[in-house]
Amino acid sequence: MDNRESRGANRRKLARINTQMRVDVFRHRLFGGWRFVTRAKALDYNRFGIGLTSPMRLSPGTHIKLDLYSPSMILRQVEAEVVSCHRAGQAYRLGLRTYHTLKEVAGEVDQHQIRYLAGMEDVLPNQT
Repeated sequence: MDNRESRGANRRKLARINTQMRVDVFRHRLFGGWRFVTRAKALDYNRFGIGLTSPMRLSPGTHIKLDLYSPSMILRQVEAEVVSCHRAGQAYRLGLRTYHTLKEVAGEVDQHQIRYLAGMEDVLPNQT
């Protein structure tokens, strides 16, 4: 099993935190850039991604951006990739991966506190 496959398997092992958050979903268009496509509802999340319900079907592999509306703040333009999409009644249950590693969260900023944890990520114990 390669490193990418093991990360994908681990994302399902981590505990999910239940939530009820409004989410605006944006998709890139050939002409016009990023455009609003639908409003969804986040149901749960963990460090690798978000589970949500949407009235619109999105194919696995689709890259999207999200605006997440929590009670205390709004996170805008969070990048995500659709990893699963299943019919759930009259809506669709989407599994989104927001990032693969802690290094991706910290980005290019050297002084970010998460950058220090990112270097240790391979040795951190898996949550089961």
